[in-house]
Amino acid sequence: MTTSSQVPTNMLRSHTARTDKDRTNTARAKGHLSGVALRLTRRGRLMFLGLPALLLAATVVAGALFVSASFFNQVQAGSTEAAGVHAEEMKVNAGDTLWSIASRADTNEDVQTVILQIAELNSLDSSELQPGEVIYVPTSGPQN
Repeated sequence: MTTSSQVPTNMLRSHTARTDKDRTNTARAKGHLSGVALRLTRRGRLMFLGLPALLLAATVVAGALFVSASFFNQVQAGSTEAAGVHAEEMKVNAGDTLWSIASRADTNEDVQTVILQIAELNSLDSSELQPGEVIYVPTSGPQN
């Protein structure tokens, strides 16, 4: 006696045979299907759109800070006194040297420093001084 039973159609195929739908689902799962529309989750949208927008905004703000800081970082005078060195005129006597003049100068500086200042103030090329010559000698403050 023979009984007839129905076998499902997917059981009639061999286990290695695959349909196009099976291939599409497998390719979609592996990410190899190029024609599939991409759907982003909320976290994906934040990373894909929000993070670059946040970086762009931070760059714009940093640039604005640098530009505004350059406007406010101008040199401003701290006092109303004229800039420069306080100096007095001195007439060179016979036998005076830069060392003797610098040691008599009313400053708190080292004698060698004062000699360099005298040479700079008077544009001296050598250490020789002529009697009767008028030179500028630095002082510690304004003369009243």
